[in-house]
Formats: sequence, C-alpha cells, structure tokens
Amino acid sequence: MATKVTAKNVQVKSSPELLSYIINETPILRENIDLPVQGESIKPIGKIIMGNVAYKNAFLNTVNLIGLTVITRNHWENPWKIFTDKGKLSYGMQVREIIADIANVYDYNEMLKNEADFIKTEVPNILSYLHEVNYQKFYKTTTSDEQMAMAFEQEDLFYLIDIIVNSLYEGYEYDMYQANKYMLARRILSGTVTPSYIENADTLDDRDIVSIIKGVANDMTFRSPNYNPAGIRKATAFDDQFVLISTKFDARFRTNVLATSYFRDDADMRGHLALVDGFDKFDEDRLNLLFAKRDENGEVIPNEYVAGYEPITPAEKTKLAKIYCVVLGRDFFQDYYYGIDNTGNTKQTEFYNPQTLKRNHFMHIWGVLSTSPFENASVFTSEEPTVTGVTVSPANATVSKGQSIQLSAIVASTGFANQAVTWSVQAGKKATIDASGLLKIASDATAEAITITATSVFDNTKTGTATITIAE
Repeated sequence: MATKVTAKNVQVKSSPELLSYIINETPILRENIDLPVQGESIKPIGKIIMGNVAYKNAFLNTVNLIGLTVITRNHWENPWKIFTDKGKLSYGMQVREIIADIANVYDYNEMLKNEADFIKTEVPNILSYLHEVNYQKFYKTTTSDEQMAMAFEQEDLFYLIDIIVNSLYEGYEYDMYQANKYMLARRILSGTVTPSYIENADTLDDRDIVSIIKGVANDMTFRSPNYNPAGIRKATAFDDQFVLISTKFDARFRTNVLATSYFRDDADMRGHLALVDGFDKFDEDRLNLLFAKRDENGEVIPNEYVAGYEPITPAEKTKLAKIYCVVLGRDFFQDYYYGIDNTGNTKQTEFYNPQTLKRNHFMHIWGVLSTSPFENASVFTSEEPTVTGVTVSPANATVSKGQSIQLSAIVASTGFANQAVTWSVQAGKKATIDASGLLKIASDATAEAITITATSVFDNTKTGTATITIAE
C-alpha cells in the first residue's frame, strides 16, 4: 500500500509526486529543473540535484520544511496535543494567566443606610499567574550524501524524509507527552487536582463507576470553587472537558462508557477522550535526560536535575496506579512555543561536513511547559483521600532579631489529599510568616520562644508546630 502524504491541500502518494512538490516549492529548483514525467524514473533528476551543491542544499532545506510543517506522515503523534498545545508566542511575550472571581453581593436595604457608599472603589478578586519559558531544547540527527543518493536510486524520497524528520519530530512529540504526563502526575500527587474517591471500586460494576465519573463531570459544569486550587468559582462546560483514561480502564469499560449520554457517540467521544498508557508508567530514562543538569561541556551531571523536577518514586507510582481517570478543563495545560522560525513552532538548522560527506540536522524548540492553577480538574481514585499528620521542619530553631528562617511542612496523606498548609504565628508576637513558610522576626521583637503552626488545608484538624527561640 502506498504511503499517503498530505502536503497542504495536495495528497502526495508517490516519490515522483513528492519530488514535483519539492521542485515547485523551491525557486532555484523550479527555475532550473524540469518536473518528473508521470511513469518515468526520478533517478536522472536525482543525479542533477546531487551533482550541484546549490541544488542539493535547496532540496534538503525544502525536505526539512515540508517534513516538519507541511507533510503529515503516519508517524506517532502526542495524543494529548489537541488540548495541551496552546499555540505560538512572539519574541518578548510572556504567558500571564489572569482570572477574576464573581462580583461581591450586597443587601440593598442595608446599603440604604450608607448613601455615600456608592463612591467607594470595588476591587475585584483578580488572580494572575506567570508561566515562564522553561523549555529550550534541540534535537539532532545525521544524514549523508550516500543516503540522499540512495533515496533517489531506490526512488523512495519518503525514506530520506523519515531519516531527517521522524527521529527529530517524533522525539519532540514523545517528550511533550512524557513531560505533560509528568506534570499532571506531580499536580495529582501534590493534591492540587481535586480527588474524587470511588468507594469500594473493586466491587462496583462498570455502569456504577461511570455514573460516579459522570456525576462529577456534571458538577463541574456549575460554578464551584471545589475543583481548582485557587478556589475560583469556575464552571467547565462539557465541550471543554477532556477525560484522560488509562488503556486498561478503557479496555475494561469501553462498552459502557460509549453507552453513556455523557460521551454521546463514538465520533464525539474521540474529541473529548484521550488514552494514557498508565498514570504510573513513565519513560524515566528519557525524563531524567530531558530535565538533567549539565556541566559546561554539555555532559549530564548524574542524579542532578533542573529546578522543579524530581523523579517519580516507587511509592508514588503505587498511588498513581490506583487512578481510574482524570477529568480536566481545556486550559489545564499551558504549553506554548516561541516562533523562532516563521515556518512553525521549530527552527531547523544544519551543518555539512565536507570531509565526512555527512550533514547534521538540528531542530530547536523553545517554549513554555506549565499547568494552570485556575483550571478545573478532578482525579478519580480508589484510595480515600485523608491527611494523617503534619510535620514542621525544623521543629526547633533559634533566630536573631531582624532575621528570618525558612520553614517547611511535610503532610502525610493518602488518596491525593491536598498537601498545602496555611501558616500562622502565635498571637501577639512581633513576627510574620508568608504562604511559603518564610518566618521574619521583627528587629524590636522580645527575646522569647514563639510557636509557629502549619495547618492542613485539606483537614484543618491536622496541624504541626515548630518552636522558634528569638535571640538578642
């Protein structure tokens, strides 16, 4: 069966058709080389192109272009791209998410008592979050004049495109999928994706489990502060909901899921459902390489990673294995790319070594990989979410007046309960603590011991304390 290639609105099914397209798209080739005749060999044209450096470079440049931005091959693509890819950023642009909660409400009769109140400014509850450029990578592969000549000799230009393009482009697609799955896992493990507990999941039948999922999905279409970590009263319409289902879950429940009105028909379901090859499965070697720290020579520093990345532990995988599915809003993922090349979301460069007759092809990707703290999401698990305790570190410390100390809280939990805490300082003491746990002692504070408390956001009956002695 011939390989089908889509080039813009043209379907290219053979190497002669592909060569005709390349020649037409390349001015220097279009002006100097005749198009291949239907039914005739492309070998003579290949010899002309290979025998002229300018023609050869122009040909390869066009192959890079059409392979990455025009031709749609039968290669593997990131199955989540439909809802993770948010588009292109221009140079200097930043991704700043801004969201406003609903307006405050007042009682008319009560406000009649204060007729001048109308002139007061009402400051809306507006939250913002800055997503920074954090992904600057490149992919590299090598081709030779011999491979290019072989493609013409065998009359298989698709072979050449696959060598140049697939290892680069599919590497990028694969890494985006792995990175997004990792970011989702970290959000779930931190408790910032609302857990929905499926009690006695092992004893429920298929339709009961689907009903629980559908019930939460229904609730998410109403304004509620319960499905995003910012506590914004937000609603997510069905058309903006995406359901991530593990391959095993899908195989077991597919018939009943298709039979529910939530997913309607098969065609519509494909627009809202994406498979996951296991929420607990990661290509750890690839992720560790992707986010590894490197020395000045570009060599990987063993067991050191960029800020924000920590390998998933075996205990965390055990928790993630209990996930049935995740329902999230369209804007949960905030993946943007910088338009460093007008042809698309990548920049292609190459270097030819005349000694080895080999050419190195590079594909650069700059962009933003992030998730939204304002978008609704819920994870369905068979483990009940609970917080069992809070521990503050350090538990005891001495801090001088006018100085500060960073405290941290470890929350012991099950079932993806929120790991966040609120901090408080013993009343009447000249000290403050921010949301991150940074304690500042006033310069005029009294030399004494004070108590700092971390309270679980998920369960305010669970607290941890630290005793800080203020020194002169």
